[in-house]
Amino acid sequence: MESWALVILLGVAWGWHQAMKARELAMDEVRRTCGELEVRWLDESVSLMSMGLRRDDEGRLGVRRIYGVRYLEAGYLIREGVVMLHGDRVQSLLLDTSRLPS
Repeated sequence: MESWALVILLGVAWGWHQAMKARELAMDEVRRTCGELEVRWLDESVSLMSMGLRRDDEGRLGVRRIYGVRYLEAGYLIREGVVMLHGDRVQSLLLDTSRLPS
């Protein structure tokens, strides 16, 4: 019985580690992009909006996570965006940049 508890504990620890790794990847991408666009990233955090199993473009099954992000445009306009990850790869970062100066 103790061996099952250890297996479960290791599974939970591995899942938590993968979740933290994915969150850090999302945060790195947002930090880089906000710096390039010269907008201020609010709270310097991302929030998990969705998570599930999906296939990527090559047909590989993996965990897809969608994180929400908020940033400040022009010093007073709060905008939102999303970061999509599949496994340990950032698939896309979508920000509302329609009003950003060119």
